[in-house]
Amino acid sequence: MDLDFNVLAGLGTCLFTGYLAFFAWSQLKELRKQHKQKATIDLLISNNSNAYYRERRQAYVKMRDSGVNFTSLACQLDKNIQTNDEEQRQNFVVLDVLNSIEFICVGIKENLFDEAVYKRMSKSSVIKDWKTLKPYIMELRRINGNNDKLFCEFEWLAIRWMDNE
Repeated sequence: MDLDFNVLAGLGTCLFTGYLAFFAWSQLKELRKQHKQKATIDLLISNNSNAYYRERRQAYVKMRDSGVNFTSLACQLDKNIQTNDEEQRQNFVVLDVLNSIEFICVGIKENLFDEAVYKRMSKSSVIKDWKTLKPYIMELRRINGNNDKLFCEFEWLAIRWMDNE
């Protein structure tokens, strides 16, 4: 009888330890999810409250809405082409916006930011920006020896979201 009780007690201890391990794992998983969501929201708030980023984003939107030819603008980045100050300024604006978007997309792909939160808050902007800037990015890649790594995370996320529509 003692042996049977000890076996049952040992099994009970094993089951309880397994339950505690599962509970701890599920709590850590939930905390990680909440941390990613908070990091994503904090980043978006930071971007929206950052005067430099807002100014660049507004300049880009103004260029987009006024019909700037982004392909020809990207051509101006070719080292063999003479550019004026306005074209250089416009390219810096576009590259600042692209770098900001790419940063977020890398964070999502690396599982540092929460894709679902970012998607709810920025899906239409990301897709519209991709459709607008795709020719610019393709020309930029061509100029840089067909480097398909340039803004590849932005492309990955935009296509992923467009495919899921």
